[in-house]
Amino acid sequence: MIIRQAPAKVNLGLAVQRKRSDGYHDIATIFLKISLADTLCFEMIPRDIVIECDHPEVPSYRRNLAYKAAALLHPLAPGRGMRIRIQKAIPVAAGLGGGSSDAAATLLGLNALWELQLPFRELIRYGTQLGADVPFFMLPVNAALGLGRGDDLSPLSCPWEFFLVLVTPPLAVSTAWVYQHLSFELTLRQNNTNILKQHLESGDIASLGGALLNDLETVVLPHFPVVQEIKQALWQPGVVGVCMSGSGPTVYALCLSPEAAQQVASVVAQRGWDVWLCQPGQDAAPELA
Repeated sequence: MIIRQAPAKVNLGLAVQRKRSDGYHDIATIFLKISLADTLCFEMIPRDIVIECDHPEVPSYRRNLAYKAAALLHPLAPGRGMRIRIQKAIPVAAGLGGGSSDAAATLLGLNALWELQLPFRELIRYGTQLGADVPFFMLPVNAALGLGRGDDLSPLSCPWEFFLVLVTPPLAVSTAWVYQHLSFELTLRQNNTNILKQHLESGDIASLGGALLNDLETVVLPHFPVVQEIKQALWQPGVVGVCMSGSGPTVYALCLSPEAAQQVASVVAQRGWDVWLCQPGQDAAPELA
């Protein structure tokens, strides 16, 4: 049996550059793993793939990304099966990459448990088939610049001396719907993820907070006013930046101290929203159980 942590991510920057001929969009984004994580337990069983999850909104069969990941590798392990129990901590359809992270953890876990010995580059190719965010979660790094669909990755160094307050309203936002409604006339052409990269790697978190960007906010904020309300509520003393993650609806605030983050979390929690305190956090090594 293997237990793996599947961390959530936030996008410190997300600039949409153009629509591609394959229907996807070219983007420039900075991914950051955070300490909020799902827990996946892998147990060998004969033949079948079984997914069990404690969250009622997570599909347990073919629509589940962890199932799809296992199904990709299953032909390489004839006669073997796997029971995967997913304990959800990452909110569903919230712009935090929970399903993609679960899929990445599944590819890595099954490669070990089924003794497939697939090279990492080949595993990454399987991850790309499952979704543009999946390869990032497979990297043993905390942060990366993502280009193309987001799967052309360059690892970044990241300091640990900052804190995040995440707020997720009770609604789901479809990533496909957001991109379908994106107007390039409304995106901020002056946004530059290279500036964010420099601030992150130099440890200038105050400047990083001031440069946060997400072009998808131009779609989400007008259609879901609660997201704009959360952004405004998070601007409390000690906050250096506020931004939506991915296609939303989760919004996060960057803070320089745990005390400031705790105070911000206490204030916004009074509004009845789901709130998490997090730090940058690398994917944990698998634990044997």
